Amino acid sequence: MNEFLDKNKKLILIILIIIAIELSGHGIFASFIRFLNSINSV
Repeated sequence: MNEFLDKNKKLILIILIIIAIELSGHGIFASFIRFLNSINSV
């Protein structure tokens, strides 16, 4: 398990950053959902 963490630390960090951005509401998924909602509300 420790070797796995050493090799993938950068990948794990990137994933955590992406998750943090998504949860804060500024990610690609949040933007896409807002876009769909704006189409539906017209």
